[in-house]
Amino acid sequence: MTREEFDKLVHQVEEGVGRNPAALQRRVLWLAMIGYATLLFWLLVIVLIAALFLAATFWVDVQGKILCGVAGLCILFGGGWAALKALLVKVPPPTGCKITRDEAPELFAVLDDLRRQLRSAPFHEVLLIEECNAAVVQAPRLGVLGWSQNYLLLGLPLLDGLSRDEMRAVLAHEFAHLSRDHGRFSHWLYRLRRSWDEIFKQMARSGVQVQTTRGAASNRFRNWFWPKFNAHAFVLSRTDEYEADAQAARLVGQKAMASALVRLRFLGRQLGENTWPEVWQLANEQDTPPADVFVRLRNGLRTGPAEHERGRWMEEAFRTKTTNDDTHPCLTERLGALGVSTTDWVLSEVATAASPSAAESLLGAKLETLRADVHTHWHKEVEKNWRERHARATALTHRLTTLNQAVPDPSTDADSLWDQAHVLLNLKGDKNLEPLLRQILALRPDHAAANFYLGRLLLEVGDNTGEIFLERVIEEDEDVLPQACAILRDHHRRSGRMDKLREVEARIDRYERDVAASRQERSEFTAADVLIPHGLTEAELSRLRATLAADPQLARAELAQKQMRFFPKQRFFILCVHRWQPWHRLPNAEQDRVLVNRISRAVQLPGRLLVIPPSGSHRALAGKFRFLPGTEIYRHSAAK
Repeated sequence: MTREEFDKLVHQVEEGVGRNPAALQRRVLWLAMIGYATLLFWLLVIVLIAALFLAATFWVDVQGKILCGVAGLCILFGGGWAALKALLVKVPPPTGCKITRDEAPELFAVLDDLRRQLRSAPFHEVLLIEECNAAVVQAPRLGVLGWSQNYLLLGLPLLDGLSRDEMRAVLAHEFAHLSRDHGRFSHWLYRLRRSWDEIFKQMARSGVQVQTTRGAASNRFRNWFWPKFNAHAFVLSRTDEYEADAQAARLVGQKAMASALVRLRFLGRQLGENTWPEVWQLANEQDTPPADVFVRLRNGLRTGPAEHERGRWMEEAFRTKTTNDDTHPCLTERLGALGVSTTDWVLSEVATAASPSAAESLLGAKLETLRADVHTHWHKEVEKNWRERHARATALTHRLTTLNQAVPDPSTDADSLWDQAHVLLNLKGDKNLEPLLRQILALRPDHAAANFYLGRLLLEVGDNTGEIFLERVIEEDEDVLPQACAILRDHHRRSGRMDKLREVEARIDRYERDVAASRQERSEFTAADVLIPHGLTEAELSRLRATLAADPQLARAELAQKQMRFFPKQRFFILCVHRWQPWHRLPNAEQDRVLVNRISRAVQLPGRLLVIPPSGSHRALAGKFRFLPGTEIYRHSAAK
C-alpha cells in the first residue's frame, strides 16, 4: 500500500468511525479478532485433521489403530509445529544496561509511585541506553499470539538533559501506555498494533507467510488485513498518545509535561546534528573511542546549540506538522491539547540541559558507575565500526595529500575538485563544504553529486534554494529520486509546507510503482517487445567486438535495446549470438546454452544485458533483429 493510499484510509477512518471513540474501539476489536482467527485457521485445520485420524482408531482393527494413531500424531506434532513456527516470529528483546533497585533506589521509588497512581502493568526490566529517548518496548514471547515482556528503556542523555520533574512527566507518559485505568482497552490495542507492526515487518523481510502455506491466499490476506487494521489502530493509537500526555500532565503538572516535550526537541537535535558527529570525528585521529564519550554528550547538552541554531530549531519545531508516518502528533498539536501556547517559551530556558538534571537526582552516587556501564555497552556495539572508520580515514587522509600534490591548479578541474570534496565529505561531513561544492558547480552545473550534497546541505539549514539543486539531480538520474525526495520530504515537514509534502510523497509513490512495474518489464521477454537501435559509440563497439572475436564458437552477433516504458534511461541490451553450425547438422540447444553462458560472463555493456540464441524459447524475439537496421555488430571473417 502506498503512502497516499494509507493516508486516504486513515482520513476515511478519522472522518467516519473515528468520530465515535466507542465505535472505533469496537471496529478495531473486530478486526483484531478476524486477524487472530485467520492466523490460527491453519493450526485449527491441522488439529481437526489429526483429531479425525485419532478418532478413527476407535473403529478400526489393530493394524488400522497403529496406522491412524501414528498418522494423527505426526500431523498433530509435525504440522502443528510448522504452523506455530510461522506464527511464533521471534522479536528480539531490547539491549542495554540493566538497572537494579539497589543501584538506583530513588529512580525505582519514582517508578513505583507512578505505577501505583496509574495502575500500570509492571516492567520486567529497566534498561539504561545510549539514545536520547524513553520508551516502553514489548517483546512478545509467542509472536503474533502475544504474552509480552515489558521493558522500560531510559536514555542516559535524556536523564542528563531533563529535570527531575520533566523526567517524571516522560515516565508518566510511558507508564500510561500500560495503564489499567479508563483507557485499558485502548492501551491493549495500542500495544497489539506495535507488536503486530514489528511481526508483520519481520514476516515481510524474511519472506515468512502469515500462515503455514506460502500460497497467494496468505499474501492476499496480509495485504488486505494489515493496512485496514493498521489504519484503524493507528487512529486509536494517536488518540492514546494524547491521553498519555493528559494523564502525565494530571499527575506531574501541565508545565512539566509541556517543558519536557519542548526541551526534548532541542536535546535530540543537539545530539544528532552537533555532539554525536563531533564524537565520530574523533575516529579520524584515534583507533578506539575515548573513555569520556558520555561525559562529552552531557557537556554538549549543557552548552546547547549556537545562537543561530536555537532560533531556527524552535521555529521548525513549531512549524512541523503531523503526518501518518508516526502515531505521535506534532509538537504544536501536543502542546495545544495540553492547553499550552507555543509563544510562551524562553529559548535560554529550554535550549540546554536542565540543572540539576534528572540523572543527578535519580541515579545519585551510582551515576558515574552507570555512565561507565553504558559506555562499555556502547563501546562493544560500535568498536568494529569505529576501527573501520579510523582505517578508512587514514586512507582518505593519504589520498587527500596525494590529490593536493597531483594537480598544480585543481581550481580549474571539476573532477579534481570533486575528488577533494568527496574525501572531505567522508572525513568531516558536508557542513563546511559549501564553497567547494559551489566552485565545482561553477565549472560544471550538471555535476550530479555536487548538486545533491549542496542541496542537502542548504535544506538542512533551512535554505529553500536547496530544492533547485536536488531537482537537477533527479532530472539527470532517476535512481537518486528516493534519497532526494526523502530529504525534500523532511524539509517540507519541518517547514510546515503540507502541500509540498504531499507532492513529494505522491512522487515517491509513483516512483515505487514504476520500480515494481520496471522490475517485471525487465524480467519478461516476448515477441511483442519493441527493439530499438543499440546506441553504442564506436569505442564501445570496438571493445565489444574484440570480446566477441575471442570466442572461437561465435559466428556472428546482433545487438539491440529493448524499448522500456519505465525508466528508459536505464538501458537493457539484447544480444543474439549465432554459433558455428554446419549445414548438415541439427540444432543443438545444449551447445547454444553453453555459448550464451560464456558470452554473458565475458561481455560488459553500459546497462543490463540479456544474451539469447536464435532458436528455442527466444526464437520469435531473435527473428525481430532482421527487421531493425544496424543490429549486426559482429561477423566472423570466415562467415562473411
